[in-house]
Amino acid sequence: MNGSPSLRLIRICACAIVLAAVGSILFAVLGRQKEAHIRIAASRNLQQWGIALNLFLIENDNRLPEVGKMPVARSQANAWFNALPLYLSEKPLAEIPPGERPRPGVPSLWIRPGTKPVNIWDPEVYFFNYGMNRNLQPVDGNRSFRINEIPFPGNVVFLAPTEGYSSDAGPENVVFHKTKTAHILFCDGHVQPVTRAKLLDPASLPAAAAEKDVSWFQY
Repeated sequence: MNGSPSLRLIRICACAIVLAAVGSILFAVLGRQKEAHIRIAASRNLQQWGIALNLFLIENDNRLPEVGKMPVARSQANAWFNALPLYLSEKPLAEIPPGERPRPGVPSLWIRPGTKPVNIWDPEVYFFNYGMNRNLQPVDGNRSFRINEIPFPGNVVFLAPTEGYSSDAGPENVVFHKTKTAHILFCDGHVQPVTRAKLLDPASLPAAAAEKDVSWFQY
């Protein structure tokens, strides 16, 4: 009535194959949902920095903040990581006490969504994984550019996601989503995903900002 042992074995194997297939599909769907959530969070983070950038420009004669350098210090008042947080009701990075400083895997404006958490962490460390386009202040100690000195600021990279520990960034430092895109904050304050091909294309480093696409703006 219940069939031969071989038939039962075939049925069991068939069920196992179906369950494995369903599991693979669910795993893929959950993976896509997680990646989509990361991309949305990445865009929102940079939109907040874009708001701060525009407010900073208004109050500083259209001058961009400075790139800054490591180690993080209060003396770098005009560095983006100290100057911009004030416009978001946040503490400058240099004024965040140990134990409250940004940490990989803990969501904050300082941490690129998707950054893997760590089990052992030094609370004294200053960690953040966004970097300002180093070409916007080509000479350390000199002022950064004014927004009106940059042709087509809507195409010039301002802030990009990186691996961390550095306040500046170039095309070689950008961290990409699995979709081979990265959310970028541009000098006019808008955020958009940009493909790896465009960000790493040598044509994105002209003498002046291009009218279209993306530029790292080498003056």
